[in-house]
Amino acid sequence: MNRADMIFDLSSLWSTVKEEFPYFDRLPFDWDEQYRTYLEKILRVSEERDFHRLLTEFMASLNDGHTKYIPPDEYRIIKPFVSPAEPTCTMNDGILTIKINEFLKNYAPYVREQLETVPNISLVRLDIRDNIGGNTYHAAKVAELFISGVFQSCQKWTQIRNAVDAAGASQIVHYSEERIQQYIRDGLLTEDSVADAKSVMNRTKYEKYISSHGAENQRAIYEGPLQILISRNTMSAAEDFAAMFKSNHRGVLIGEPTSGSTGTPCMIPLRCGGRAQVVSVGYRLLDGTEFIGTGIMPDIAKDVVSL
Repeated sequence: MNRADMIFDLSSLWSTVKEEFPYFDRLPFDWDEQYRTYLEKILRVSEERDFHRLLTEFMASLNDGHTKYIPPDEYRIIKPFVSPAEPTCTMNDGILTIKINEFLKNYAPYVREQLETVPNISLVRLDIRDNIGGNTYHAAKVAELFISGVFQSCQKWTQIRNAVDAAGASQIVHYSEERIQQYIRDGLLTEDSVADAKSVMNRTKYEKYISSHGAENQRAIYEGPLQILISRNTMSAAEDFAAMFKSNHRGVLIGEPTSGSTGTPCMIPLRCGGRAQVVSVGYRLLDGTEFIGTGIMPDIAKDVVSL
């Protein structure tokens, strides 16, 4: 690699994060200054391996599980991807356990078939302890079999920014405090408009919305007792799945906190042969509970290995 390509890739990561990342209000440092720090390091780097290490550090500093740099194969420990096992179903003493290891496909038809054909079900356990995630749409199609109608799961937000607002905000934040106060007294600005300008420039102005699933006339297939088994290996779309049940008080979550990492990632191809991803959507549970970085808490914390 030449130095220009190294700088180009670092700059691509920096600029994409500025446009997409939804957690700038949580960072303990200024992202532009972080970029300058790593730019200086890359200008001094002599080995390509060290360059990839620096990009890994740069993205890891954002402290988000869905935001990361993936070096080319020759510069990382290659773990062969093993496709997760297909869903399995077991029945024991009236307890139907359905284990789902990913939501890369729509397994709702499989789950529906079990619910409709297995006799004498007294309790359903949905085991997502080793679920790597996938597509939240597929997860919601399974949840619809247990939750009727339209249901909600998480508070979400993404950055809002357009050129005109950014231009106006850039002018306001560079005014002196005396000038701002004079404009407020003259009626040209308000306290709210000044705060809004600062949020635009700090990348903390968000469009907020609630994720919804299901349909108005949809009826659940199973409305009986329900348990959802979770662990630290429950991640991404599987956490979205767990949130659907947690937020709707449907069933009982049993096990340990989930991974604490979800959100739609923006994928970034790079000239160096590596690639990166940046989370674009912020998440909280429907009641406002934070779980990114900590995980969704179980209702019952216990070792569920034997279940």
